[in-house]
Amino acid sequence: MAIKMTRLDRRAEDKETGGLRQIPMWARRYAQNRTLPVAVNLVLFLAGFAVFGGLSYLIGWAYKSGERALAGVAIVLLSGFAVWWLWFCFFGAARVMPRIAQRLYRGEGSVQVGETSEPMTHGTHPVGVFVFMFCVLTSVVLGVFGFIPLRHMQPVSAIYTVPFLCYLWAKVGKAGSPFMLLWPALYAIHAILLVAGAPIRFEGPYETLNMLLPVAGYGLVATLAGHIYSRYALRRLQVAAGGPQGHGDEGAGEL
Repeated sequence: MAIKMTRLDRRAEDKETGGLRQIPMWARRYAQNRTLPVAVNLVLFLAGFAVFGGLSYLIGWAYKSGERALAGVAIVLLSGFAVWWLWFCFFGAARVMPRIAQRLYRGEGSVQVGETSEPMTHGTHPVGVFVFMFCVLTSVVLGVFGFIPLRHMQPVSAIYTVPFLCYLWAKVGKAGSPFMLLWPALYAIHAILLVAGAPIRFEGPYETLNMLLPVAGYGLVATLAGHIYSRYALRRLQVAAGGPQGHGDEGAGEL
């Protein structure tokens, strides 16, 4: 009987040790996939995209209609917004987004992967943002003047959007969720299908959805996938730590 008890004790000890060894792994995976702040970034990106695209369209329309004064005003507004956008991406977002992330996960404590406290919440480099926005403006203007057919706008945008999304993911390093790579991957697949003639285009008054849905929709898919996995990783972390499931209080730590 004494020998059996000893074996049982060893098995329990090995199981407990194995669980403790899994804590850093699941904590890292949980931290990487706290993707709700990405949804906020997506909303801000769409707002900026709409402003840039709208003002660019206004400039093109005013110029073609002979409204030079209106075109001048739109150019000034676009220039001012571009300056503010660059400031926000480089300075403002780095201050605001971590606070938003803390509020979104205030009931689950805090974790840290390396030197990045919250994945995908820091501002991007202004050069990268400038290049991306320049590509957006150029493609919109070329579309307004008929150099790029509207049916090819999404495939053309994939040329610069896919590398930019990959750049955003690579910038955060090991703090980035692997699920966020679904965004550029699905966007590229969508462009390839359009070029191949797949019937996935909207016509008539819904034609603007050909850009909006791939940008926002695939970003939402990637964000949701990461968020769902973070729930799974959190439960595994709680089990490994021996804490109660459902409370989400794993404390603070750095990985």
